[in-house]
Amino acid sequence: MGGKAVLLAALVAAVTLAGASAAAGASPPAKTAQQASRDTLLAAAQAGLGDVRRHWWSSKLGWYLDTADRPDLHMPLARLWSAFPLFETLVAVATADPTPANKAALRQFADKAAALYWNPNLVPVGGYEWYPGLRSKISTAYFDDSGWWGLSFVDAYRATGDAKYLAYAHRAFVFIVGAGWDKRSGGVWWETEHRHKTAEPLAAAVLIGTWLYKVRHKAWYLQQVNKLLRWADAHSFNKARGLYQRNASDPTVMDYVQGLMIAAHEELCLVRHDQSLCAKAKQLANAAARAFPQQLNWSPSYDVVYVRWMLDYYKLSGDARWYALAQVNAQRALANSRDSRGYYVRDWNGRYIADTLQHQAANLELLAWAAAVPPPGTVRS
Repeated sequence: MGGKAVLLAALVAAVTLAGASAAAGASPPAKTAQQASRDTLLAAAQAGLGDVRRHWWSSKLGWYLDTADRPDLHMPLARLWSAFPLFETLVAVATADPTPANKAALRQFADKAAALYWNPNLVPVGGYEWYPGLRSKISTAYFDDSGWWGLSFVDAYRATGDAKYLAYAHRAFVFIVGAGWDKRSGGVWWETEHRHKTAEPLAAAVLIGTWLYKVRHKAWYLQQVNKLLRWADAHSFNKARGLYQRNASDPTVMDYVQGLMIAAHEELCLVRHDQSLCAKAKQLANAAARAFPQQLNWSPSYDVVYVRWMLDYYKLSGDARWYALAQVNAQRALANSRDSRGYYVRDWNGRYIADTLQHQAANLELLAWAAAVPPPGTVRS
């Protein structure tokens, strides 16, 4: 075993031991080393946000570029998938260090994002678009895009307490369950052309709806969440792997879909006081631990969504494996993902991906969330 692998294994063992000691009632170990590591991760994420502003921001266009060296493209601005991890980075930084300045930066981004990507003219209800400024009623919109924005607006509410972000999340939820739900046979479409169904927007809607129910206490949200879960359990659950697959005919299981569903089940368990949902969340988490490696290697953009929501599961359940998952991969990103300029455009193994906002922001999101969540023995849900 190489030196880096030994270090990672030691980190996992230390985190697991800390969680076990806390559960047994022992005094938690000194947090100085852990705090120093979290401070390093947060500082790196904040420095990376400065690089984003310098390298990917267009003063002329008033928004972020998708690819910094191609401002001449026909559609040069950040796609929603690229802006999503930047949104989450700002949330995580404001969570880790809730200064007025960090919260103001989050609000500034969230308020503009809500306007730029919103298309009120889609039929039968408005939704968030994949590119800023699209306003046609016949535009092809993707339901998972509204899912990502809905989740980030829920997170913006959690970080700031500002209820308007729940209203923005509500719009995303209504678009998915109102326009994305197949009224004939159930399931959620991938896009407004209704070519195929997929698990990503369904899982996002389950989590968004759970949070809206938790805060607003309206039965309609819970009714919709239960409808989505019943369909997913009947038509999109891979029994052999114990995880949710892409759709009824595609057995692919994606880590970030599992992260959303695991967090949603645990949150819903606590909201409804239904321990069977906590048991289901644990079963899913155990299956995910078997299915996906500790050192994630799919893509930072997708893997970070999995890590982020498994951290929420850790906060709620106290299962320290998922704190360790975040720390291990954040240290990999910190060590391997920067290029010679200091931009995070490599994956967590050091392979170059592309000089795009999406990859920079996905790496920053990982660093920021790993810094934002307290270690075992100190976490409070």
